[in-house]
Amino acid sequence: MNTERIETLRAEIDEINTELLGLISRRLELSVQIGALKQESRLPLYSEDRERDLIDRFRMAAEALDIDPDYAAELMTVVLVHSRAAQHKTNSAAIEEMDDGVSGSA
Repeated sequence: MNTERIETLRAEIDEINTELLGLISRRLELSVQIGALKQESRLPLYSEDRERDLIDRFRMAAEALDIDPDYAAELMTVVLVHSRAAQHKTNSAAIEEMDDGVSGSA
């Protein structure tokens, strides 16, 4: 029956969605680690060249998989925006902790 097949396919999609969230979470964690290392090294968090390269490579990979490259670029752009936000949030929290440590030591 088509109804059963639809439910089976939806269940598979649900599994993929869970996997996607796990991968996004892992990517965010790695991005935050990179942000911390950049902060320690006094490097800028944002690299326009790196992001442009990532989007370009994502577009090419999408084309190879017969996925609309614009769709892939939009997805990567959203991922990058949230990665930067996580880096900034973590960076700001680290600065606040340092400020608290300095003001609390007086």
